Amino acid sequence: MSTSVLEKARELQNKARHIAEAQKDAVQQERVVRRIDEVRSALEKVTGQVSIAELLRDRTGHSVDMAALVHAYERFETKSRGGLPADRVFTEAQKTLQLCAKDIAAEIRDVWGEWARTRVSGVSSARFAALAPAERREAETLLRDIRGYAERRSVDGTVIRSFCTAYAEVQRLVEHAPSDVPHALAQLIERIDAGGLTLRDLTADDIELLRAYDQDAWISVTRKAD
Repeated sequence: MSTSVLEKARELQNKARHIAEAQKDAVQQERVVRRIDEVRSALEKVTGQVSIAELLRDRTGHSVDMAALVHAYERFETKSRGGLPADRVFTEAQKTLQLCAKDIAAEIRDVWGEWARTRVSGVSSARFAALAPAERREAETLLRDIRGYAERRSVDGTVIRSFCTAYAEVQRLVEHAPSDVPHALAQLIERIDAGGLTLRDLTADDIELLRAYDQDAWISVTRKAD
């Protein structure tokens, strides 16, 4: 009887130990899953910045330094060998990834700003005067858009793609426009666009200037009713 009770007690003790070990494994598993989720979240952010950097390189030819990210990966891989990493390893990886994402975003912003502003400064709005009225308004809108994209403090794929599309369209519009549009022509077109002018208001020199730059084809002459 006593032997049977002792065996039962031992069995119960063994069962309790197994339960405790299983619970310990569950806690360990929960810890690792939680840490992995934290690292994964930081990794998604840095991966997003890497995608933007790759698009930036494709559209502009300028690369962003990824050395810190490569080093962070190698460091985490080294510390993960030989079993489950300690909490401090996960925490270090999370903080490093967050810093990498911030640094890459800052470099993207700097590279983008310099490249985009250089392109904007190369667009001569004076050439818009030689465009047809509708094309001129379109070019002015596009120039306003690319100036805004060039000054963005937060640069993503949408900003880069939108700028490149608008910039290409501006280039297309002014491709055949004269590069030596005089200031006098720009002022004359502004006066005509404002409306209210009669033929008497235009001098022979004004008409000759319009013809010299093929702008006379865009101007209609109508007889007033009174």
